[in-house]
Amino acid sequence: MSAVVFPFKREDPDVLLKNVRTALAHPRVRRVVCVGAEEDECFATVARAAPNIARSSGKEVVVIVQERIGTKRPGKGDGMNSALRYLLTNTEHDRIHFYDADILSFSEEWIAKAEEAADQGYQVVRHYFPRASTDAMITWFITRTGFAILFPRSELPRIEQPLGGELLVTRKVAEALLADPRVQAQSDWGIDTLYTFATVAQGFSIYETYMGVGKVHKLYGSLGDLRTMLIECFEALSSLAGASVAGTTLHHVEYQGPVSEAIKAKVGYDVDATLALLAEGWTERQAELLDHFPPEVRDGLNPSRRIPRVGCMDDKAWYDTYRVLLREYQSENPEWQDLLFRLWAARVLAYTFSVALRGYDLAMHHLHQMVECYCRRAAGGS
Repeated sequence: MSAVVFPFKREDPDVLLKNVRTALAHPRVRRVVCVGAEEDECFATVARAAPNIARSSGKEVVVIVQERIGTKRPGKGDGMNSALRYLLTNTEHDRIHFYDADILSFSEEWIAKAEEAADQGYQVVRHYFPRASTDAMITWFITRTGFAILFPRSELPRIEQPLGGELLVTRKVAEALLADPRVQAQSDWGIDTLYTFATVAQGFSIYETYMGVGKVHKLYGSLGDLRTMLIECFEALSSLAGASVAGTTLHHVEYQGPVSEAIKAKVGYDVDATLALLAEGWTERQAELLDHFPPEVRDGLNPSRRIPRVGCMDDKAWYDTYRVLLREYQSENPEWQDLLFRLWAARVLAYTFSVALRGYDLAMHHLHQMVECYCRRAAGGS
């Protein structure tokens, strides 16, 4: 028996309810749990509809408000951990699926492919899917880069989408996640980082299944829309410095199929709006903090206080910059948070101009090679 969880916050209720019905249509699914961040209008709409959906399907639909569990900003982490607590306390489900509530392309195939991999004995099943070459910029330049630097000999840098909210865990894995105080403390956007880390660190077997249809969901504008997620994901990852990882993790990645031209041509963010953000609001303290970084980064970004400049932030400069951030960054310090955003935005813009504009296939090859290069450097101690 399996349960499906949809954490949600101010989503389009029609999209969420459609996804609930889709999940219930799969024969393995016995229960759907919708975990709302608060009792807002969206929550009320879903709660009103749930009894009728349950009756028509002959299965259970539960709508709950997330508990306050963690110590960070109340967010997605509290929602996912609340679902685990509810299901482990009140049900006997063998497997738990998580899916983001706003997926427009959600179908029974997502559940079916995860169940097929779990039937092979894998304890964690992660979905990955094609992304635009300028999408997933936190994944590539924060999470996978950080995993490569901190854990170069592990499977962590090689997880295709470590921030993906689409996964299946067995009951044993769920119990381990609930027993891990670091995971339970991570109540914000950093929860995906902690789930990924914890499952690899404890040696659970992982299967990554490829969803060629992609994840069609609501989009964002400038990189400024991702500022909170960026900060919380970096702070979650930097908190893992010095942690240990199990020696061997069974990790299988399903072959990636063809990528549609629509995805290849997609632009992941508003370049012009992001360039403008790079030059706004610098403080003297942030300019002073630049002295911690390599001269080429410091001298390259100083002019951005007047005119945006990003050419200095190539692969090598970002690796060196990230090492400094891991050493010097002060969590929850507004000046450091602003500077982190500027450094990351400069890196994304530099990559966009120098690599992504040269074509999708070249850009994706470059990103994978970048992570492998970072692993080699970190493993060699440089």
